[in-house]
Amino acid sequence: MKHLIAFTVFFILFSCQRTQPQEQPIVQVFESMLYPSELSEFVPHGTSPEDSIVFAQNFIRNWVTQKLLLHKAMTNLLFTEHIKIQKQVEEYRTSLLIHEYKRKFIKQRLNDDIKEIQIEEYYQKNEKNFVLSTPIARVVFCIIPKNAPNQKQLRKWFLSDKEDDQDKLEDYCLSNAKKYDKFNNHWIEAKFLLNLIPGDSQELLNEIFTRKNIEKEDENNFYYLKVKEIKREQTIAPIDYVRDEIILILKNKRKLQFEQELEKQINEEGLQKKYVKFH
Repeated sequence: MKHLIAFTVFFILFSCQRTQPQEQPIVQVFESMLYPSELSEFVPHGTSPEDSIVFAQNFIRNWVTQKLLLHKAMTNLLFTEHIKIQKQVEEYRTSLLIHEYKRKFIKQRLNDDIKEIQIEEYYQKNEKNFVLSTPIARVVFCIIPKNAPNQKQLRKWFLSDKEDDQDKLEDYCLSNAKKYDKFNNHWIEAKFLLNLIPGDSQELLNEIFTRKNIEKEDENNFYYLKVKEIKREQTIAPIDYVRDEIILILKNKRKLQFEQELEKQINEEGLQKKYVKFH
């Protein structure tokens, strides 16, 4: 039987794969039948002949087992258990249909664009909800080999806050640095900086809070960290740090509002068109 199924599957999948006017089933379990065209839909495209046969054999075996188990369940469960399961299936089907309709309805009406003024208004009204649990900072970081040229000029640019000098620093680092990162000018958790620079982590964390420009070195490299801004834990997070979080909150609020409006419209329509009748 195993070889017969393998031959049948191979013939189905690797002949010209034309659907016959009247297909003969591969296997039958009670009144259920599995046809070649159904089987071919479940074999991944591009699968080798050998793997396809194994895949098809497993599928047939699982299909047969499922049908036998279903028959056994149908004949052994009590009538009340049948009713209970049917009710659960109907409730699940109802939930899926409603969920899909709501999803399409909201997608058609939901504008993904949240205006900056909306973000700022929400932040100002709810800033106490955005307390930092860990220090964050905006920094510039680079690792410069000790044999790189113009180290004196590099240090001058690094210590300067002038925009022109910072541009020169960036140009220099792009050509000579082993690593250069402005972190897209975003706020990052201060603890992530501790693994960038050699030395004691606690000492470095203290320096981040007390010094604007930090310089370290090891045998081969100089490490430069410029702290542009720092915020301690238990202080209010800057709006830039929580912007994505606020956008998500506003989108969810808008989605909830659309759901409520949909339910209200559906109820009003049902009453107006007499779909709903109270007795």
